[in-house]
Amino acid sequence: MIHVLLILVLSSPALWAQDVFRYSVELKKLPRSERGELVIDSAGVSYKQENGKRSFQIPPLDIHEADVSDPREIRIETYDILKRKLMGRKTYVFRLREEKHGTKLARFLSAHLKRPIVGFEDAQANGEFHEIPAYHRHRLGGCHGKLRMDRTGIQFLSEKAADSRSWRYADIESIGSMHDFHFRVSTLNEQYNIELKERLPTAAYDLSFRAVTRIESREEPR
Repeated sequence: MIHVLLILVLSSPALWAQDVFRYSVELKKLPRSERGELVIDSAGVSYKQENGKRSFQIPPLDIHEADVSDPREIRIETYDILKRKLMGRKTYVFRLREEKHGTKLARFLSAHLKRPIVGFEDAQANGEFHEIPAYHRHRLGGCHGKLRMDRTGIQFLSEKAADSRSWRYADIESIGSMHDFHFRVSTLNEQYNIELKERLPTAAYDLSFRAVTRIESREEPR
């Protein structure tokens, strides 16, 4: 009986379960794109061409930036510099063929990569939070949304998913405000300036400022 129970425990799917994301994709490349399978798990990013002629794997430590802001696209930028493009890094753009990726993928990448993730991720709000109607101006046009600040991080939630952003406090270098209707978030990857449609509450700014400065001073939030 003991041996039977041991076999059942060791063979339990829950015991060995881990997050694995599989997508049928189109890899954008010149002169023409190709189809294949993309797998993202704790070992990194793996790709295999449909005909099996080409495959590669990118370990987590070699990923400079992951962009999941477009729900139908996954963009992976590596540390490798391209000789033919000044300061340009080798980048893989995977277009999903059959489905959209969701916030679960963004959370997984955020937990497994050392660098910030570009894209939308639902914050797991814990206690105090603030939401302010906002507008983000693009080089051409812009998008409406709302600024959310809570104990887990800062988000810009846009009407268009591709324009949304989510920042963990550990990834934020600094925040700032030129006046009561402006808010700035600066990370290693970008600087995001947001126009606010309502006055920025002092309590909201203080909440985020305390969290950012505690991270910088290596003091853990209570």
